[in-house]
Amino acid sequence: MGLITSLSTENRQRLEAIASEKFHQLGLKVYQPLLTRVLAQDLEATIHTPETLPNTDPEQVKILSASDNWSAGIIRNNPLVIVHNSRHAITRQNSNLMHEFAHVILKHEMVGYEPNTGLPQRRQQDEDEAVYLGGYLQIPRRGLLWAIQKKMAIDRIALHFNASQDMVQFRMNAIG
Repeated sequence: MGLITSLSTENRQRLEAIASEKFHQLGLKVYQPLLTRVLAQDLEATIHTPETLPNTDPEQVKILSASDNWSAGIIRNNPLVIVHNSRHAITRQNSNLMHEFAHVILKHEMVGYEPNTGLPQRRQQDEDEAVYLGGYLQIPRRGLLWAIQKKMAIDRIALHFNASQDMVQFRMNAIG
């Protein structure tokens, strides 16, 4: 089952309402891009790459720094510390961080750590919600409809929202 069908309509509407409220709290219109640094500041998050994460085992830094097989993870909740993969394109990094911020906003609990990477594991329902909410934070439904009304091409929409073209397509598919 795909992500969009794995979340009920009610759950998707709940996630969209949460994102809309976050935009309102931050004083943003839905057609304005929500920058990851703004959301990080709002959530009092410290963002690191493996290379900048203090007190990390050098072998773990080496493994994470050389791999494209991970995106981001919450290392600590209080204070909030997130590590992300700087090898990814900046648009992917934005998406990765929005996903992790979604976990925080939704108050998802960590359920354990992956022994090889040290990154947190999650429940599938939590992951599906974070994917949906993270995408919505990056490109809100009404923001996407605004861009379509303006006859913006996918590449311009992506540029406007600091997103990849794949994320624009994902969001277009999500809203039908």
